[in-house]
Amino acid sequence: MKKIAFLMASAATGELSGELERREKILRTIADPDTRIDIFGLEEDPERSHLGTIQSFYEASLSTVEDLECAIEAETAGYDAVIIPCGGDPGVAPLREVLRVPVVPPGSTAKHLCSLIAPRFSVLTTGGGGVVRIMIHERDGLLKHVSTHPVGLSVPEVREKPEEAYDALVREGLVAVEEYGAGAVTFGCMSMGFLMVDERLSEAIGVPVVNPVKAAVKTAELLVELGLTHSKLVYPVPPSLRK
Repeated sequence: MKKIAFLMASAATGELSGELERREKILRTIADPDTRIDIFGLEEDPERSHLGTIQSFYEASLSTVEDLECAIEAETAGYDAVIIPCGGDPGVAPLREVLRVPVVPPGSTAKHLCSLIAPRFSVLTTGGGGVVRIMIHERDGLLKHVSTHPVGLSVPEVREKPEEAYDALVREGLVAVEEYGAGAVTFGCMSMGFLMVDERLSEAIGVPVVNPVKAAVKTAELLVELGLTHSKLVYPVPPSLRK
């Protein structure tokens, strides 16, 4: 059986409730029957378990510190792969340095899938106008990415107002398709992914919608099945951690 950890450092491992419990159920419906997938956290007190938000590079940096500890514990506990819980993929490089099992960045994974099925793709993400904040780097080779569209809602608002969020996704998705020629779209936020509206949205805007939640789970399974992980030549163990 494959074992996959969806990192959530603030979660109470095995004692989930509320939104975290709902998300774990979704993850398990996506995974194959022979896959065990858990939201894996550090917090021992279930009363303090929570779902944090990452809406800035600052918050992403802070989350990486906890994710590193969480990921090391997950690998030690026997998980075969880990999934970063944010669509901005914070901490990919340091996580790969400290782990040998595959580290799956959902945002990058979904974007690469978009690039496989369309000549141009767009990203729908949280936030308002002004400077678009999205963590895509030249190293990803994603030259087919043509536009990014904030929907005007924060991460908490996406969770609290799902129908309003869906309407905004339709509105911006149509802009991506009609004005930028996107042949596929994806989400820059995992809270959007956990709305599970990708199939409905695809029908509304007329192009494939790649859900980073689904993409991450299936990619993690594939990497485990193929026996593949990141190159330790590229991501060597930090000297301070070498025995």
